[in-house]
Amino acid sequence: MLCEKCHKNLASVRYAEVVDGKVKDLSLCPECLVKHQAEAGAGFELAKPDPVPVRARVSPKGKSVQEPALERCKTCGHVLANVLASGKVGCSACYETFAEQIEPLIRGMHAGMRHRGKAPHVDDALARVRADLQAKRALLRSTLRAENYEEAAHLRDEIRILEKELGSTERDN
Repeated sequence: MLCEKCHKNLASVRYAEVVDGKVKDLSLCPECLVKHQAEAGAGFELAKPDPVPVRARVSPKGKSVQEPALERCKTCGHVLANVLASGKVGCSACYETFAEQIEPLIRGMHAGMRHRGKAPHVDDALARVRADLQAKRALLRSTLRAENYEEAAHLRDEIRILEKELGSTERDN
C-alpha cells in the first residue's frame, strides 16, 4: 500500500487521529509521518504558559519591598525565583513562605485551593440511602429463599419507599 500523503513510498505506519469524536485513519510512510506530526503539533497547547513573576512589589508608601526573587524559604532555603521558574516548591513550608506570590498562580492552574482527590463527591445522605437499599435487597433475597413471605412483603415495601426517595433525590441533583 502506498503512502496516503506522498503517494510514492510504501506505507509502513498506520496513524489514527481522533478529532471531535471522529477517527481519521492514515497509512503513511515514515517520512510523511514525521512531517504530519510536526504539522499536527503546531497549534496545540496542552498546558498554560509559564506564569510570569512580578519583579518588585511596592508598599503603600511607594517604597520598594524586598525583590520577590530574593525571598528564601526559612526551612529549605529555596528561592522564590526558582519556585516561579520551575513551578516546583522545595518543601511544604514554601507554600506558607511564598503564599502571597504563588497563590494567584495556583488559582490559575487549579480549580480550587483545596485538593479534592479523584473520588467523586457524593452526598453522604444519598450514599447511605443507596447502601441501605442494597442491604435490604440482599435481605429480601435471603427471606424469599427461607420462604418467609410476610417479612419479604415488608422488605419489598421498604425497598419501594427507598427507591422513590433515591429517585427524587437524584432528580434534584
